[in-house]
Formats: sequence, C-alpha cells, structure tokens
Amino acid sequence: MILLNTSFHVLKTLAQDFETWAREVYIPAVKESGIFGQPQLLRILVEVDPALASYSIQMPSPSLEEATRWHDETATLLHDDLHARWGEKVLWFTTYMEEVDF
Repeated sequence: MILLNTSFHVLKTLAQDFETWAREVYIPAVKESGIFGQPQLLRILVEVDPALASYSIQMPSPSLEEATRWHDETATLLHDDLHARWGEKVLWFTTYMEEVDF
C-alpha cells in the first residue's frame, strides 16, 4: 500500500479557515477521484514554529502510479487554489510512503 501524505504549515490565525477548506475542498476532491481509501486530516502536534499550526492529509492508495497521477493533476490545482487564497501564509510538501511488512 502507498500512502500519499501532504503536510501543511499554516499561520495559526488561518488555522480554522484552512481546516474548513481541507474539509470542504481538498478531501472531497480526494474522495471524488475514486483512487484512494478513506483520507484523514490530522493535526501535527510537534510545533515547527510558534506562529504555525501544522496538518497532514493522508490518503492510502493501492498504486504509486495512480497516487502520482492524482497528485500531479488534481493536487496541483488544489495547491494553486490554496496559494491563491493565502499565498505564502500556507506552505506544503508531499511525501509518498510505502507500507513495509514486518
């Protein structure tokens, strides 16, 4: 299984607006794709900066190719929307992870 993880660092003054955007825009786009299992919105508890709230949206996928295609096509548009709304007040990065059997 592949996990597509996007972390967001948001000015605390925008945290509530970001959470609303994630619930109403980002996560519905994830679900509509039909590619991923149940997405999760998580608050990151480690404080990177006292002025920032940090979040992670995690989405399980059966294939790296599908996750990459979605990220390169749909997520790019979502991140453009995010940038248009808040500019540099919200930063993000994406990590692809693979489950390791143990």
